[in-house]
Amino acid sequence: MAVSSHAVANEFIRLAQEQNKRLTNMQLQKLVFLAQGYSLAILDEPIHYHNTHAWQWGPVIPKLYKPLQKYGSSLVTDYLDTEDKIEPDSEEADLIKGVFDNYGHYTGGQLSALTHRPNTPWSETWARQQFAVIDNELIANYYKGLIETA
Repeated sequence: MAVSSHAVANEFIRLAQEQNKRLTNMQLQKLVFLAQGYSLAILDEPIHYHNTHAWQWGPVIPKLYKPLQKYGSSLVTDYLDTEDKIEPDSEEADLIKGVFDNYGHYTGGQLSALTHRPNTPWSETWARQQFAVIDNELIANYYKGLIETA
């Protein structure tokens, strides 16, 4: 069952804190996007219900950006308020942990570069219409392809 992007971000914040790390706004945006991609590919459903848009620096979830923008490029120090108070279930939490284990060591810039590669959901959407919503089917197909070639 999809939760808010804030709940997914909070799970990444929790995982980072367990390792005495902090994440930036950009890292959280990209990690939440990656979690969405792998959830669509593996679980055949979105992990969060907020739209992702193709912004200049990659995929951005505007609903998540709003509470994070106060941090600018600094480290996020607090958990985010969630609108629905529902936490990821155990399957979703495992997926988030997998994304964190594989991508949590990347900087925001490195994660942005990953999402800017040619033929990514961001690049295809950006080429068609800048700042548009990135379609979940496009995200799902891309991440299914990544899994198949891994």
